[in-house]
Amino acid sequence: MLLAALVGAAVLGAGIATLLARQRALTTPVRIEVVPASPAVFAGGSVQLRARLVGVDAAHAPTVSWSVVGPGNVSPDGVYTAGAKSGESALVVARAGDVSQAIEVAVRAPPGDVPMLLVACYEGNMVDVHSLPGLTRSGALLAPPRAAGIAVDPARRFALVAADGAVMAVNLDTMATARSSPVRGARFSGVAGLAGGYFAATDNNASKGLPGVFFFRVSELGVPVLSGSIAAGETPEGIAAEPGGRMFYVTNVNSNELLRFSFDGRGGARQTGRATTGTRPYGIALDPAHHLLFVTDNDTPFLSGKRSSPGLETFALPSLRRVGTPLRTGSKDALPIGVAVDPTAARLFVTNEGDADVVAYSLPSLHRLAALPTGRFPWTPRVDSNAARLYVPSADDDRVDVFDTRTLRVAAPPIATCSYPTNLVVAPKRGR
Repeated sequence: MLLAALVGAAVLGAGIATLLARQRALTTPVRIEVVPASPAVFAGGSVQLRARLVGVDAAHAPTVSWSVVGPGNVSPDGVYTAGAKSGESALVVARAGDVSQAIEVAVRAPPGDVPMLLVACYEGNMVDVHSLPGLTRSGALLAPPRAAGIAVDPARRFALVAADGAVMAVNLDTMATARSSPVRGARFSGVAGLAGGYFAATDNNASKGLPGVFFFRVSELGVPVLSGSIAAGETPEGIAAEPGGRMFYVTNVNSNELLRFSFDGRGGARQTGRATTGTRPYGIALDPAHHLLFVTDNDTPFLSGKRSSPGLETFALPSLRRVGTPLRTGSKDALPIGVAVDPTAARLFVTNEGDADVVAYSLPSLHRLAALPTGRFPWTPRVDSNAARLYVPSADDDRVDVFDTRTLRVAAPPIATCSYPTNLVVAPKRGR
């Protein structure tokens, strides 16, 4: 009887909560929120707009329709495509029943031959483009779903973005984009630039013994073309290449290993080394000056219980022999995920997803220097050693934090980005 009474009380409580939520919705003025609120798009490019109804029960919400006043067009699902002329703007209107919301979309020219920061956002199907050093937002690019890793070929002026089932090439001169043919069952995650203008992308849907790293090259038409693949363990995720792009390394999150591959410069590779890691290895960074390789173990007590050992591992190159013991980077729930090296400042940076900070170490001693607060869920950091800048995407706060790698102080206010940024890259000027 007591159990039945408790169940009845829980059901009644849930019913009251639902009723109160409904009443609050009915007393809130109905409105539409459109995100991003003030987007900019490159001439001829597209951006995904999303509308959310506020003050109405979701079960009874009317369908949102889209229209545009001015140049360009908008699809039924909110993708606005600009015309070929820059310097214009358009009003895009989202309407649901008797309410509507209009936002202005600016149409801009490509930034030109300037250094750029490209930020890939896992939600919202977008890549944000910011001009450096001022960090001004130049525009947004429509990306495939779940945009993740991003890398640059500075010689050919292309970037490659990993995403769900395909990769996308970005022409850094024109900001035109093109997607590869879909790869069935793939969910691309990390990307690294290789020799000969090739890119390698990890597929974190891959099983052991099946292709897990795919090689792409951008054609003369700007389209990424699949040129080969190689097995890379179970759930290949992190990837990093040596200078010159003839050797690259991959971490396997679920099989706890680090693999080394030799790339032939023509779309083929062979495995040349392996090391066992801790639990859930994710990020990789190379320190060629000191012949070291670093791996973050994204472990947590929730997964491993008392055996949990989140932290940073060090391996010697070229032997892949472990150096010392894993280094604890934060709390037991730190969830270290990303790692980056500034060779000029001789410093190493590790992002702790759970602690919301990035920890700085000196190289090669790994003496801890500072823990710099970030937004929530900091992911894969990137270093621009020429500018002494560290960029950290904070996924849950939709921002990028900027630090000086020498002073270890905030170098600029956080940059607002598209939704859930996890990866970014610095694209240098031509010839740098």
